[in-house]
Amino acid sequence: MRIELTWPRHGAADRTLTVPVPALPARELLRPALRHAHQAWTPAVARRALAYAEPVASSAASAAGAGALAQLTLPFVIGRVQQALCDASGQTA
Repeated sequence: MRIELTWPRHGAADRTLTVPVPALPARELLRPALRHAHQAWTPAVARRALAYAEPVASSAASAAGAGALAQLTLPFVIGRVQQALCDASGQTA
């Protein structure tokens, strides 16, 4: 695999920079991290992740051109998911 960067450069014949990327065994590198993440994933962690994800999701929806209704509904949906996680684990919000 390689990455090629091209840019306008006046007076130069070659405007492309090619960077070779060595093949990495992604599956073997990711397997321990995914195993650890799977063991650490609990309803409390999911609720905390949702709390941090709400502003990011709102910004992404705005940048993607989502309508006003979708942007207004997003916090409600995230709150319902958090409530469902609380109900599933038997905890209170």
